[in-house]
Amino acid sequence: MPHNRQFAINTIATALNLVINFGISFFLTSYLVRTIGSTTFGFWGLANNIVSYALIIFTALNSMAGRFIGIDYHRGDFRQASEYYSSVFVADFLFALIILVPSCAAIWYIDKLISVPPEIVREVKILFYIVFINMCCGVVFAVFGCVYVIKNRLDISATLSIISNVFKSLLLILLYWKLRPSIVYLGTATLCATVFFVISNIVFMKRLAPELKLHVQYSSFSSVKTIVSSGIWNSLNQLSVVLLQGLDLLIANLFVSAAAMGLISVAGMLPGVITTCIFSFAYVYAPNYLKLYSLNKYDELFREIKNSAKFMTVISCIPIGFLVGFGLPFYRLWTPDTDIQTVYYLSILIVLPLLSGGSLLSTNYLYTVADKVKWQALVLIFTGLLNVILVFIVLRLTSFGVYAIVGISAIMGFIRNIFFNAPLAAYCVNKNYTALWPDMMKSYACIMLCVSVCLIVNYLVELKTWISLIIVGGGTVLLSSYFVALLLLTSYQRSLIYSKIKSVFSNR
Repeated sequence: MPHNRQFAINTIATALNLVINFGISFFLTSYLVRTIGSTTFGFWGLANNIVSYALIIFTALNSMAGRFIGIDYHRGDFRQASEYYSSVFVADFLFALIILVPSCAAIWYIDKLISVPPEIVREVKILFYIVFINMCCGVVFAVFGCVYVIKNRLDISATLSIISNVFKSLLLILLYWKLRPSIVYLGTATLCATVFFVISNIVFMKRLAPELKLHVQYSSFSSVKTIVSSGIWNSLNQLSVVLLQGLDLLIANLFVSAAAMGLISVAGMLPGVITTCIFSFAYVYAPNYLKLYSLNKYDELFREIKNSAKFMTVISCIPIGFLVGFGLPFYRLWTPDTDIQTVYYLSILIVLPLLSGGSLLSTNYLYTVADKVKWQALVLIFTGLLNVILVFIVLRLTSFGVYAIVGISAIMGFIRNIFFNAPLAAYCVNKNYTALWPDMMKSYACIMLCVSVCLIVNYLVELKTWISLIIVGGGTVLLSSYFVALLLLTSYQRSLIYSKIKSVFSNR
């Protein structure tokens, strides 16, 4: 299948997946906050954050698995690719067994480790057990998911995600309809969806890449060592992300209150959807990055990065403009029982790094493809440690509370995107470290233009209903994003995007 048409298919499938997932999160989050309260709901976010801490140990292996398997696969060395494939699976299985035992012991005493209201201790324990089982299930079979990048079939992955999320939502609706409301059901439905996704990945691995063979005898310590030696830097990256952002809920729980943790959890929902949205569109470029790098086509790869920066700027304008410009009326309608002002301002702080780095998010995978994650890891671990230190100092000396917890990491992320991530991306394709700064600055100016228009419209028009918010807010961000596209994209690029989309619907 031609690259242009497959890129369009991947993009459309990703967009459809994001729209459906947003719709599900939109209705379920509002319902859950009203039903079980923001404090109880906060433990769902906390459980997933703690899982992210545990996943650091697996990042060294799984973050680089697709890179090593994919490069050998594209070069026709299926025997070596199968060796990496089998080695990752066996290593993941053993690691999951090792980490599960101490995790279960810690969960048993969780009310001694963190602040948990006495009336929901039992539910929180069950939730954490289910979340950790879900983590192990996802980790053991993670290697099967790399087939979609290797074969450039992200549309299949997006379709499976749609099905699994719809299934999870229907199961949640059934459980909350028939049984007493409980946070446990969210973990149960998520586990069931993960099982479906795992089974599907196994089936499509066999269909799309039959050349890859999974045999225990193919596994080797040397293959694991090769991958981990590169991936260990990604583990440090993940640790840094935890230090920069992932500890927010835990710090709020321990040093402010469970209620403060709940506010941060609610505030992070919409920015989380936005981040996932932008990351998902950025990931559409991953298959071509992998292929071009494997074939040493660096100049063509650099052009692809610059084109992606324009595309990602237009994409970023829509959700960021809506959140910043129309966040207050949105939260008044969505979660009226929470502290609206606090949730809104925390949401803006959480998305702050995307203002400077949203356009170049596709380069996150480039660091992995180029196997140049060492410096990124060192910078991230330094800023992560600095973030934790500064948060503790500010909490102790001021009354900023949750704003200090969220704001310090946001400011660091904003600055790091400009002075490190963009130069590193240019370095990965043998260009001058300033080569991508003009693209980043254009993106920042365009996003701020879109945000300014949305703020002005929100100031002039009072939005008190969902219909008015959708028509005025949605229309404003779409129109402003359209003008951004006119500013950034050439007539040839616009016609190319149109022809890609047209080819999908005319030739399916």
